[in-house]
Amino acid sequence: LNGGSPCWKVDDLDAKEKALAHIIEHHHAGGSSPDNCEPMRILCPLAGDDPFVQYAWSKGHDVTAIDIVPDALKAMRSQFGDDVDDWTSENQQKNGLVWKHRSGRATLFEGDILMKRPELVNSFDVIYDKDSFGALSLEMRPKFCERLSEFHKDGGTLYIEVKNKETGREFGPPYHVEKECLMNPTAFGTWFEHKASLGEVYPLKMPGMKQTGHILRRALRR
Repeated sequence: LNGGSPCWKVDDLDAKEKALAHIIEHHHAGGSSPDNCEPMRILCPLAGDDPFVQYAWSKGHDVTAIDIVPDALKAMRSQFGDDVDDWTSENQQKNGLVWKHRSGRATLFEGDILMKRPELVNSFDVIYDKDSFGALSLEMRPKFCERLSEFHKDGGTLYIEVKNKETGREFGPPYHVEKECLMNPTAFGTWFEHKASLGEVYPLKMPGMKQTGHILRRALRR
């Protein structure tokens, strides 16, 4: 949203195109491109108004976003066009407000990412996490990672962006995150395998801080 911290706000469409390209490269064999690959079902947790959701939808994918801030999801809906009738909403009480796009390929959950959602278990080919893990307190990470592991299909791809800081690594948010943090058993290590470190995925305007990316793979359920 306008006025948000520059630590989190990235509206550059080139960054979103690169993210989807990384996802496709690691999820699909055979050198598919963003314009020529099988549709994927993608979850975007704590999405805010990240334009990646609309961009992935525009490329034919099925997208689901979860965020607790109504204004963020309102801003996201506006990215899909000016016709407010394109969206319908349903108050599912325990699950909160759910918005659905008339295309049938975009769903927005207005609620807590840490809630159990049985209807989403084993549902997503891909999860796109831009900074959510590194924004959460250490106490919240285990439950967050557990929820994502539940929502992911076996063998699915988790694309995650995190901050790499030169100084103040013990403070946050944003927290300094490396592979070892992600793969800790109290984080993703219990359910995921680390497939690739992507290095710096795009430059930040904040000195002493890099935006880095990783690819994880959902392990097979036992």
